Amino acid sequence: MPLFLPALREESDLESGNKNRKLPRRTAPYGSLRKILQPLRFIAVFVSLLVISLSFVSRVFPQTSNREWEWQNPLPQGNAISAVRFAADKVHGWAVGADGVILHTADGGFRWESQYTRQVASLNSLYVQDRRRAFVVGARGLALKTTNGGQRWTRIQTPVKDHLYAVIFLPDDPAYGWAVGTYGSIIATRDGGTIWLVQKSPTRAHLYSVSFINKTTGLAVGDRGTLLRTTDGGQNWKEQLRLGALPLTGVTFITAKHAVAIGYGGRVLMSDDAGVSWEPVDILMTNDLLSVYFSDEQHGWIAGDNGIVLSTGNGGKTWIPANIRTNPRLVTIYFAEGETGWGAGSDGLVLRSEDGGLGWERLTEGGRDNLADIFFLDGSRGWAVGAHGKILATMSGGKNWTVRPSGTMVRLDAVTFVNDRNGWIAGEEGMVLHSTNGGIVWQRQETNFREELTGVCFISEKRGWVVGARGTILLTEDGGETWQQQSSNTLAWLEDVHFIDQKHGIVVGSGGTILRTDDGGETWKSVGVNLKEWLYAVAFADATRGYAVGEKGIILRTDDGGATWKDQESGLTTNLFAVSVASRDDALIAGDHGLVLATKDGGRMWQVQATVTTSPLFAIAYHGGANAWVAGRGGAILRRTATVATVKIPSPKIPPVLRGGPPKLTLREQPVLDDGDIPRAVPRDKKPMKP
Repeated sequence: MPLFLPALREESDLESGNKNRKLPRRTAPYGSLRKILQPLRFIAVFVSLLVISLSFVSRVFPQTSNREWEWQNPLPQGNAISAVRFAADKVHGWAVGADGVILHTADGGFRWESQYTRQVASLNSLYVQDRRRAFVVGARGLALKTTNGGQRWTRIQTPVKDHLYAVIFLPDDPAYGWAVGTYGSIIATRDGGTIWLVQKSPTRAHLYSVSFINKTTGLAVGDRGTLLRTTDGGQNWKEQLRLGALPLTGVTFITAKHAVAIGYGGRVLMSDDAGVSWEPVDILMTNDLLSVYFSDEQHGWIAGDNGIVLSTGNGGKTWIPANIRTNPRLVTIYFAEGETGWGAGSDGLVLRSEDGGLGWERLTEGGRDNLADIFFLDGSRGWAVGAHGKILATMSGGKNWTVRPSGTMVRLDAVTFVNDRNGWIAGEEGMVLHSTNGGIVWQRQETNFREELTGVCFISEKRGWVVGARGTILLTEDGGETWQQQSSNTLAWLEDVHFIDQKHGIVVGSGGTILRTDDGGETWKSVGVNLKEWLYAVAFADATRGYAVGEKGIILRTDDGGATWKDQESGLTTNLFAVSVASRDDALIAGDHGLVLATKDGGRMWQVQATVTTSPLFAIAYHGGANAWVAGRGGAILRRTATVATVKIPSPKIPPVLRGGPPKLTLREQPVLDDGDIPRAVPRDKKPMKP
């Protein structure tokens, strides 16, 4: 099952504006868009996002990566998993996914190790022949093969540049194999995957799944309810069905005569004549179904959206639903036999079931709630905050993160500390939390405002500001016991605030808003810039040098404390969400597509640092050298390693000028304990005894 397909409906760049708070607020909320944009838009959005994403990656990043950033949360990594498969021994297996992720286990999934291939392309499908031999396909016709348990992966040449979404081999004769992908692409091998040949396809629809019962009879499914069938090994394919706008996402043979196909909208189709005719099965739900697998003629499973897993013990005549706690999106499912199985999906989540799919436990560690901000007081003590009231804390530079109770489920947007004891957090519904013991315990401070608060800055234990929606600026002079509103003279969405000292402060926000005060906020004046882009963050190195970043690659610099700003022209059009400075000339920026930009010369030249993810990064904390952390979607927290490589960004051909125009969307630490999350799996011989 392809990773791109399930990810689209969940969080495309267009649909995640309010959900993640990091796109312009004029974007319609996710729920509204989903109602407005009917399924007919699926193909157009899919293709356009895919082209934009891949063109960005190919333009900026090399096709291999030295991986100068390491995962701290989730673990072992947080990129989406698109396929998980095991050898017959139920012990040796692999999981593959976005950004070239290959994970290997030799104990049934309780421990995973990364196998690096230096490929950063998405890996979409996996076939495991035995504990030593496996085959993977992915973006732009990529194919990889191992014959030694993954110690070495060899790239296999394929005759296509289409993105391959599924690969299968015949279990009884693994010399025969097929792979399918975008624009109806079908390729086949007769020598175990060394040489692949193109097969003529009758469709231009993207194909997401393929299944063969023998050397001659096969099925493939894809966009617009497309279902193809062949009876001569793929020399000729015939379009058997086309069922409308919603895609079919999975297909498999159960026996030589029986087959099942699944898709969006809860669609399940059954055939008892090897795919010639099909009948719908009513499963009494409309969840998007993403993966199907049968371990024998009777036992099968379907995984899909919102944590749904369906199981059957009678060959698919009836399906029993089970819901996984926290409702994760599972895009792949696999069972070695009737009891032991694995599922995987978004944010690196891998699950294991030992009761036929009724109960599931996590094989991965760490929270997966989106993180909106991260703050480090020094190289050891740090905090991160985000969705569902999530607060994470570390005293080890991020080696271990501990969940701290917040007492709320609203999204927390910003965090800061003035020393090792006193810290504040701001969030939705006018939420302000305060800690006086280093973030162990947090208590709510009443602001008497219910607007979302998105930025916070304190210059002492007593004096601080928060900013937020509809031009909200609040000041406290008693550590947050009381708050008073300051007049901003704007209704703009204010994203971030930074005070240089008691008197001088800067606020940035929507529509290119920059506000400045010289009297501690008694009066705020708009700084005139020819800019309409949304500004997300601001940071200062000293009283004069500061940086602000925003959508469409906007980077501004000031050398006079914010009185005037110059556009540095990053050369990119990617949304930039966060900036942090170690000194006047040393700064880092984080943004969409896992982007990190670095400068050592005050922004005269910005260079791209290759990370290990393409998930949006919403926050950054930087103290120089390897003391750099980024955080973002899916609970991602990465720390920079000592050795860092960069890629130069082409300089613009015209002199930098500020751009206008309408915005365009483009205490002792313990491992993270996720309250309310899926239970953590424990090997059978290590389970605690019942009291």
